[in-house]
Amino acid sequence: MNTLKNLLRKGITIGSFCLVSGTILSAQISLSMQNKSTREVIREIEKVSDYRFFYNDNLSGLNTKISVSTQGEDIRDVLEQIKSQAQITYIIKENNQIVLSALGYVSSSTQQNTRKITGIIKDQSGEPVIGANIVEKGTTNGTITDIDGQYSLEVGSNSILVVSYIGYITQEIPVGKNNTLDVLLREDTETLDEVIVIGYGTTKRKDFTGSVSSVKLENSPIALSPNLNALESLKGNVSGLDIGATNSAGGEPSMQMRGQKSISGSNDPLIVVDGVIFMGSINDINPNDIASYDVLKDATSAAAYGSRSANGVIIITTKRGKTGKPVVTFNATGSMQTWQNKPDLMKGEQWLESVMARNNSSDLSWLKPQELANMEAGREINWLDASTRTGWVQDYQVAVSGAGEKMNYYLSAAYSDNQGVVIGDDYNRITALAKINTDITSWLQIGVDAAFTKSDYSGVGANIGEATQTSPYGVMYRNESEKLLEKYPYTQSSVNALWNTDKSVRDNKDIRNNFRANAYAVVKLPWVEGLSYRFNYAGNLSKNQSGDFYYEGYFVKEGAYDDETRYSPATLQSLLASANGKINNNTTDSWVIDNILNYKNTFGKHSIDLTAVATRDRKKYEMIETTGSNFAANGNTTLGINGLHKATVQKVNMDNNQRSNIGYLGRASYSYDDRYFFTGSYRRDGASVFGVNQKWGDFFAFGGAWRLSSEKFMSSISYLDDLKLKLSWGKNGNQGLDPYGTLSTINNGASGGVRYEFGGSDIIYGLNQKALGNANLGWETTESWNTGFESAWLGSRLFVDLDLYFSKTTDQIFTRDIPVMTGFKNMKSSMGQVNNRGVELTIRSVNIDTQDWYWTTNLTFWLNRNKLIHLYGEDLDGDGREDDDISNSRFIGKPLGAIYGYLQDGIVQETDVEYMKANGATPGIPKYKDMDNDGVITSADRIILGYSTPNFKLNMSNTITYKNWDLYFMLTGTFGGGGYYQKSNKGAYLTNGSGRFNTNGIYIPWWTPENKSNEYPAATFNDDGGRFLGLQNRAFVRLQDVTLSYTFREPWVQKVNIQNLKVFFTAKNLFTITKWQGGDPEVGVTVSENTYPVLTSFSLGANISF
Repeated sequence: MNTLKNLLRKGITIGSFCLVSGTILSAQISLSMQNKSTREVIREIEKVSDYRFFYNDNLSGLNTKISVSTQGEDIRDVLEQIKSQAQITYIIKENNQIVLSALGYVSSSTQQNTRKITGIIKDQSGEPVIGANIVEKGTTNGTITDIDGQYSLEVGSNSILVVSYIGYITQEIPVGKNNTLDVLLREDTETLDEVIVIGYGTTKRKDFTGSVSSVKLENSPIALSPNLNALESLKGNVSGLDIGATNSAGGEPSMQMRGQKSISGSNDPLIVVDGVIFMGSINDINPNDIASYDVLKDATSAAAYGSRSANGVIIITTKRGKTGKPVVTFNATGSMQTWQNKPDLMKGEQWLESVMARNNSSDLSWLKPQELANMEAGREINWLDASTRTGWVQDYQVAVSGAGEKMNYYLSAAYSDNQGVVIGDDYNRITALAKINTDITSWLQIGVDAAFTKSDYSGVGANIGEATQTSPYGVMYRNESEKLLEKYPYTQSSVNALWNTDKSVRDNKDIRNNFRANAYAVVKLPWVEGLSYRFNYAGNLSKNQSGDFYYEGYFVKEGAYDDETRYSPATLQSLLASANGKINNNTTDSWVIDNILNYKNTFGKHSIDLTAVATRDRKKYEMIETTGSNFAANGNTTLGINGLHKATVQKVNMDNNQRSNIGYLGRASYSYDDRYFFTGSYRRDGASVFGVNQKWGDFFAFGGAWRLSSEKFMSSISYLDDLKLKLSWGKNGNQGLDPYGTLSTINNGASGGVRYEFGGSDIIYGLNQKALGNANLGWETTESWNTGFESAWLGSRLFVDLDLYFSKTTDQIFTRDIPVMTGFKNMKSSMGQVNNRGVELTIRSVNIDTQDWYWTTNLTFWLNRNKLIHLYGEDLDGDGREDDDISNSRFIGKPLGAIYGYLQDGIVQETDVEYMKANGATPGIPKYKDMDNDGVITSADRIILGYSTPNFKLNMSNTITYKNWDLYFMLTGTFGGGGYYQKSNKGAYLTNGSGRFNTNGIYIPWWTPENKSNEYPAATFNDDGGRFLGLQNRAFVRLQDVTLSYTFREPWVQKVNIQNLKVFFTAKNLFTITKWQGGDPEVGVTVSENTYPVLTSFSLGANISF
């Protein structure tokens, strides 16, 4: 529950409850305050008495200047003075609790035949909502809930209760014959008063001039999805943000916002966690600890982070305690994972038919004896099935949270274990998080966050690419009873797909430890109202250890399948010289320091928000890698990876680097009458990674917005609730450069290739310059424009947001060829320009909203087009236009990701006599179009065939609530886009592929004289000099998420002191509609060794709070 959506609770001291129930302390108040805000007066009363106030933080009158002067007077006399000046009324409750509301709001019902209605107002997590408004419709008769969310109100017969609270959807409930009405409030994710997190601060959505998308996880069905990665919850929920597939155990998805801006640098958005730039791995964050995301997409919103925000910013806010008694929460989820679109490999007869067709021969003498025996006996192996399994995920979390008058805390610990679908692909993680903040005084708040993560990726996954090519008659085990793997299972001398999973022949270690700690202090400077200073310190330490060890058994030679001497102790002893391994220990140490000065105030219709920031950060990396080989002298490899010091040949490699940044920010926001909004910012950044001539960069941004719906001439449009037009411009940077990338580097020692020998003496190695530096390398700068509108219609039942954007990214950093006379082949340069333009549309509708039924729909659509404007700036062919970089498929005036080649025109048929004569072709091979009409297929016939990027994306999600049941599902769609990895695509069309048997292991209806296919080449076709690409369309529609949950709200739940109990079922990637063959269209490649599938998962879970 967001703090600005909640009641601003001032806390309850022990003394507040020391009185007998039902009595009120008759304290005498002495007070003298002149021209102070109501809020300040209330705080002073709390200081000098035992009274505690409860009120909505957006209550009008809290900022009204009033004067109060009392000397030993009763609390009611003091409250009457406040009431007359601030137009605020009050109710004095038990235990010295005072509830405030707008004047005229709380009154006694004057109707006849009244009766008392009581109940409790709770949120979706089962927690009481303090300060919710309950009004008898059509009257001023109302009340406010107390600290326990309870209310009591006298109403007339046939009344309707209107229940509302800031940040929640207002509900109207007929009283009927009920005397008790408990109400569940649902969070309104589109409220104008929603607080969003921006760079170094917060603001209300209604005041913001930039483009931001927010995703709230708490109490959301999205949070129930079994995501082990912190970014998966954003997938499909934020227009303009592409989150790639996470398919391996513990994998991290790719990210891209508003298209590819950098040609060769990073296109990843900046990650900020709890207001501080995050320098760890995204897998170090437990998704169950996340409360919300705010995605900053345009220049104005991201400008606060200057040199690192060109690709957008994702701000993650973790959970914090909520006002009230401590709450213990336990979450448990168990998931089963399967491979949805697993290729259907060929059966034995199909495989033999394919091989004989490729060889144009029916001779089977090349089969190994065991393959022949298996064929005759009808024994077959589906190697893809043998290399995979049903995956399992376990995820557990326990958390303790709460908040009192001056302290807020959140503590959690979690364990996740993922046994991947591919055998050997395993991952487990332990996380812990502690967050504590406290108000030391009324003007000083301090807080500390600490988190620890240990991730274990150890193990090697089966080679599923090899599995698709292995003979179905091959040999899995050399000893079936003991399950001892045979290294070479079939004819082609290829290694068993499971060979590397055997820990007796290869051991793999990959353990990553991360510790991060944040400390902050907020000082509210007392001499100027609204002025505050915040100091942030964030430290991050990662210590990782990874390595491989190849035992002597790994190097056994090929031979007869039943020749056990290959694995005998004597043979293995002879292979000790081949045994080798390495261990890599690396440490990344980073810190960030922020100094933030903020002034925020309102003067009548004028509101200002001023922010000044000075920030520094540093990141240091150190690595030591130890290798060892040849264990013949040692006589054994018993110690494995821990015994590298026993090797005859030992080497130690070391590496380290460091980068640092310094930045200064000034930002001003102004609004008038909640109608006109302006924002301007300037950031100056310095970065160590850039050349001496380009260390500093300047980044400006400006934005404005106009709440058109607040104008008088719009008041007649009754169905329009809110309409805000916005426009912004700004510059942001991208640090697409590694440390020391601007410097000339040298090779020293044997690797440098410079050696001197003098008369039999020891060899002396010299220095050899490796790369040429460039002192002018600087920022990749993105200048962007954004315009659009945000709107609410039909009584806040329909929300429509539209953004149009354009950006140009200049001074691209990439490696370019240079004249060989310099002594070097290439160097890094800053040049080139890429433009992006696009459309983003988000629509949210509340389709049904009753006491029992609630149905919302969310639709996100985005389209991006980029264009390469400049590259090297050369015109070597003298045609008057800048040259393309054909070898890298980069074309001036065209989008990045171009697929360049020959346009296929089917398959050469026996009737294509002229084509075969002109091009030396034969029937059954691919046929290409003669684009220049010269009668011959040459390189001049190449054209741009398409682009690897999709045309647009469209996603739709629905949330349907009926009483205690919630159903959520999301459909995602990617439309357009040719095959990305063209070489891999060939396998979907070729029988022999790269000289092996079928690359995909699927049956190909190849061309034959009897079956004159115009799509698939002949089985004997191998390649035609790289002309054949076998492109496919990657468009697909997928049912990405389904969640069904039930929340227990029966009386027995309260009786056993359970605050919230929810059980749920979720499914991910249930089905995919696509024409893509041989793998998954989202991954975009055929099945290969390091390309794992997109998985389907089914989960059961429970959340319980005490």
